[in-house]
Amino acid sequence: MKTVIIILVICLVAAIALAGCCIFRKRNTEATIPMTAKLPGKAVIIYYSQSKVGNTATIAQWIQKHVGCEMIAIELVEPYPEAYFETLKAVGKERKEKTERAIKPITVPEDCDIIFLGAPIWYGTHALPMATFLKSHPFAGKTLIPFSTHGGGGAPLVESDLKAACPEATVLKGFTARGSNQIERRLNIGVTSHHTEDDVVAWLNSLF
Repeated sequence: MKTVIIILVICLVAAIALAGCCIFRKRNTEATIPMTAKLPGKAVIIYYSQSKVGNTATIAQWIQKHVGCEMIAIELVEPYPEAYFETLKAVGKERKEKTERAIKPITVPEDCDIIFLGAPIWYGTHALPMATFLKSHPFAGKTLIPFSTHGGGGAPLVESDLKAACPEATVLKGFTARGSNQIERRLNIGVTSHHTEDDVVAWLNSLF
């Protein structure tokens, strides 16, 4: 009897996982609404993501697809560990000791009027590599548009921290997406984002 119950439980878990896969994949469909916004100037996307297929990178790619501008990735000289919890541990230590990792040089086009800034949320605000980048790029007179991804805690400090880092820039309403959670990732059924490409297009249309 015990063996039968175990087999039934395994089958149930597998069924849920497969159903989850189908649901998640369905949510990651291409945009079905048109991009009607017209940007009042030249734009560029600058973002930090721990991988090229990560949550933040996906949002950046969706923005680029509909805006059609250059996209620049912030890269660390010494990357964080690939394991999520190891990264959080390293970030917590850096926050406590007030240290930061060096980023590779970035050339920002001088003729850009609009800068999309994207990063995952760590401890309520944008990831440390983005904070490091903003220290040498205050973007005075520019229009900044933040976008971020999180694991469920939201992005309560992004806007205020961005305004503090770039006091002479104009900050527009940002986009925040919840990424896949740890259980989904470990089961290899997590989506790139719980938001769809349509959500990004709707947000862009609301800005301009």
